[in-house]
Amino acid sequence: MQWASLAAALSTLLFAAAAVAAEVTGGEAEHGSGGLPQLDASRYPSQIFWLVVSFALLYWLLSRRALPRVTDILEARQDRIAADLDRAAKLREEAAETQRRYEAMVAEAQERARTMLRSAQERMAADYARRQAQLDAELRERIARAERELAEATDRALAGLEDAAAEVVQAAVAKLAGVAVDREEARAVVARIAAEHRP
Repeated sequence: MQWASLAAALSTLLFAAAAVAAEVTGGEAEHGSGGLPQLDASRYPSQIFWLVVSFALLYWLLSRRALPRVTDILEARQDRIAADLDRAAKLREEAAETQRRYEAMVAEAQERARTMLRSAQERMAADYARRQAQLDAELRERIARAERELAEATDRALAGLEDAAAEVVQAAVAKLAGVAVDREEARAVVARIAAEHRP
């Protein structure tokens, strides 16, 4: 809009200059003199007048229309740049805060995972120790029971063997010596011999 008014003012100025030039040219034609009118000293006051008018008009257009608009644009641009820089600084601070929160959350999660892992390892170790103790007790009990059963079986076998040995001794003494030996005596002799040879 202001450029349009500036162009209109300049075109008006050019038309005025063209009119003045035509008037000067027409006057010279009437006088029949040649040469450059701008070098004619008698025309200096009108040229200076139009120069001052043109300069004043151009200064007024620039100072009232163009330069304030340029200043407003530069100020708006500066304000926008400052606002963008402020927003960027704020976003950078928010990003740094988010990064700190993320690192804190990761550290907390790692600590929680380590705690859970330690707890699970301790539970597993305690469970293993309990099961191992239970298994050891069960094995000791089975071994003791097997030893008792073996001792009982050995005792039963030895008792049966002593009975059989006593019968054999009775029969051998009766056949060889012709003497009848009491069963209890034969058993006592076999028990004494077995006790002597037992480790």
